[in-house]
Amino acid sequence: MIQTISQLKNRRKKVIQILYRLFLLNENIDKIKQELLDGFQLETIDEELVDYIFEILNNTLDYKQLISNLLPELWNWNRLPKIIQSILVNGVFEIKKEITPKAVVINESIELTREYLPSFETSFINGLLDNIE
Repeated sequence: MIQTISQLKNRRKKVIQILYRLFLLNENIDKIKQELLDGFQLETIDEELVDYIFEILNNTLDYKQLISNLLPELWNWNRLPKIIQSILVNGVFEIKKEITPKAVVINESIELTREYLPSFETSFINGLLDNIE
């Protein structure tokens, strides 16, 4: 299904919100998945979106490890704000799955960082995502 830019942005925001909840509340991935199936996390059930979110949830631990390995020496995963963790995991997923061109993913991730956490240094997001292969 071809999606508009607006639909892609909305999907990205929804994924980041779900990841944020996962990281903030340290919830079980299976619980989040069940809530999605029960309709608690989404206004309307969109099977394609649920499948997309399940795929990212299934790979979250791998993406966290990948991001952790790319962090500067004095940084660690837990030092990152939860919303930044969410934005980075989504960005890594999109880059690895080649869903969106890398430059677009980086730009969108920077925009989301400015929206959700304006004080965070966007060059950090840019540099980290640019190192994803």
